[in-house]
Amino acid sequence: MSFEDKIIHHCGLKQAKLLRPARIASEKPDTGVVIENKSAYFVIRDCADITQKYLSLLCYGDYADPIAELRGKFTEREIIDFVSRSQDDENAHLRHLLYVIFTDISKKEGVPSATVTSSTGTSIDLTEDADDIYGDYDYVDEIVESEPEQLSIPSANIDITDGKLVINKLIDAFGAVREK
Repeated sequence: MSFEDKIIHHCGLKQAKLLRPARIASEKPDTGVVIENKSAYFVIRDCADITQKYLSLLCYGDYADPIAELRGKFTEREIIDFVSRSQDDENAHLRHLLYVIFTDISKKEGVPSATVTSSTGTSIDLTEDADDIYGDYDYVDEIVESEPEQLSIPSANIDITDGKLVINKLIDAFGAVREK
């Protein structure tokens, strides 16, 4: 199992079960359905591709304390493989996951944070109790501008391009089993 497969496997989200169907839908989008619109074929295929790439990030984000909850779940070989694949330009999604993990490691270690400006919109009720939850999908209300919000994000004190350093940090953070 790969590093990201283990993140998904140990996650409690119902969406964690999407990986296998996404692999099938990516290869053959018309599996189990009748395609009546050509664009539906491509929507299914591309959603399946996105799911395969970003499901591990979604699952990782669902853990209350991912570093602690995933501690001891990985081997040294899985971490080395993950870091190696994250360096490939074809795997930007793995780099995103790596950055999020290092943000969490920095938070846990109490690394000083950098201030980032973000804007937040107005809050709306998102409960699924209406008959047609998609009914107003094409309707656009006026856009409300809001004041930027200051967010505090830990800055990692590690060179993310130094593979050996990254590997060792991940092994230590997750308590990975070192191979002899």
